Amino acid sequence: TVVVAECQSDARGRFGRHWISAEGGSLSLSVVLYPSIGKLQRLSIATSVAVMRSIHRVTGLAPTLKWPNDVRLNGKKTCGILVEAVIKGEMDGFAVVGVGFNVNIQLALYPAIASIATSLSHELGVTVSREDLMAAFLEELGDIYGNPLPWTNVQQEWVDALETLGKQVKVLWGERIEEGLAEAVDSEGNLLLRRNDGTTVALPGGEVTLQV
Repeated sequence: TVVVAECQSDARGRFGRHWISAEGGSLSLSVVLYPSIGKLQRLSIATSVAVMRSIHRVTGLAPTLKWPNDVRLNGKKTCGILVEAVIKGEMDGFAVVGVGFNVNIQLALYPAIASIATSLSHELGVTVSREDLMAAFLEELGDIYGNPLPWTNVQQEWVDALETLGKQVKVLWGERIEEGLAEAVDSEGNLLLRRNDGTTVALPGGEVTLQV
């Protein structure tokens, strides 16, 4: 099941933050899936790769990722991803994959995000078809979700796009803050952070701030 909104008056991103979903400028959709536990753990990575592939396919642009799943162009966010799940036992449950693309949004109308966000049309200089982008995204997500090929291929594509690796970062994880070098990611997508005292810690999806 796929639900698409022309715009949203109270759109929500990660950590409960408000997300701007502008009429005519955004592509806002949710996909309902029924994954196994194994596939559920991979949904965030799978969605990130599907978003990057679809943007490149429609526009020719090459997005990068800020760990774990902020899709960026030229250092600014162009797509947000939120995966939420309800688990009932080992096989029973569902997941909702929410995706918000900044497609043709006029950033000058939203000064609060103009310095940290961008849109596909802003990067290209032309209007981008939201319909073509939606079709490409759903095809790419379906291909990854149902593809029997090794998962390592998709995961490596995700790792290669991570601009966070090799940088000094601060990670907010719940009420805990960790600082250090973003050294690598493990097979589950956790960030391997080397603290300043030389110890390492594996962090699940958190909020990352680059340290200057």
